[in-house]
Amino acid sequence: MSVAIARISGLTLSPAAWAVSTQLGQMLPSADCDTGTGWIIFATFLSAALAMAGALISWRSHLSAVSRSASFISNVGVLFGAVFAFALILQGAATLLLNPCAH
Repeated sequence: MSVAIARISGLTLSPAAWAVSTQLGQMLPSADCDTGTGWIIFATFLSAALAMAGALISWRSHLSAVSRSASFISNVGVLFGAVFAFALILQGAATLLLNPCAH
């Protein structure tokens, strides 16, 4: 993976994981209710792990940043990744507490 892509992974991977999780959160509860499975919980925490991975990749590229602008982009990527991972963890906690069959 190139350093430039690693630098922006927190800026791209984390919001993408959140967007996919949000869309699955709209589609999967009815399927989970019909079949009695917990796919929404799995998808939400997998998305949180992907968001955190984006933050970690940005952090690793921050350590090798040579310019101030590259360091800034890496730091913003870490911040984005952490914020989106936190939001996804809270969304996962809500899916653990709420019953998907309750309309």
